[in-house]
Amino acid sequence: MDRLENITEFVVVSNLENRVLNAAISKGQDWWKHRRDHNQPNQPNQPNQSNQPNQPNQPNQSNQPNQGNVPQSIPQTSAPTPIVGVPGYLTITILRAEDLREPPLSMIKASISSSDRPYVIVECNQQRFQTLQADSNSSNRHPQWTSGNGPFGFNIFNPYTDHLTVWVQGQDPLRIIKNDKVKILGMCEMNVSRLIGEKQMWLPLRDGNKPAGQLLLQCVFRPSERPPPPYNNYYEF
Repeated sequence: MDRLENITEFVVVSNLENRVLNAAISKGQDWWKHRRDHNQPNQPNQPNQSNQPNQPNQPNQSNQPNQGNVPQSIPQTSAPTPIVGVPGYLTITILRAEDLREPPLSMIKASISSSDRPYVIVECNQQRFQTLQADSNSSNRHPQWTSGNGPFGFNIFNPYTDHLTVWVQGQDPLRIIKNDKVKILGMCEMNVSRLIGEKQMWLPLRDGNKPAGQLLLQCVFRPSERPPPPYNNYYEF
């Protein structure tokens, strides 16, 4: 009988020890599984959504028009405003030219007749003037004008739209047979606004696409409060 009681007590104690051991193992396994959570820093408490102010109701997206199907309006660009200049009166005086292209026979002839010397035609706003032939003591390549060279006056309506055109011409002996003695040695066209404020100015001359020397002129622009009368005459010499 005593032996049976000893066996029963041993079994009870063994069962109790096994339960304690199993509980400890279970806790160790739980700690091992959640060890990463213990290593993470504590996250700050999120604000309570209930304490946030009420947000205004957002419009229903389903009621909004389809932006992809609505054509976008293109901004209209207005035309640039033209620059309106001050009208006035422009005077031009022809002084001299340099590096003109001479007719072929003029370079061979020992003496140049008076009919071969170049002259200048100036035109602006259908007003045209012509100088006398260059001085006899100057060459056809570097002619000078001391008389009959101006000043020539032009009515200017708008310096930013009016243009001045200059021709340097001479008589070519090679064209006598064709009854066409006049030869354009060079020409230039420029905006009148470039002459304002200039006392003297060199104009680059061209013969087609080739450079043909340069022309020096003296210019004076006097502004006027009233625009000049409309031109109705075309001067040609």
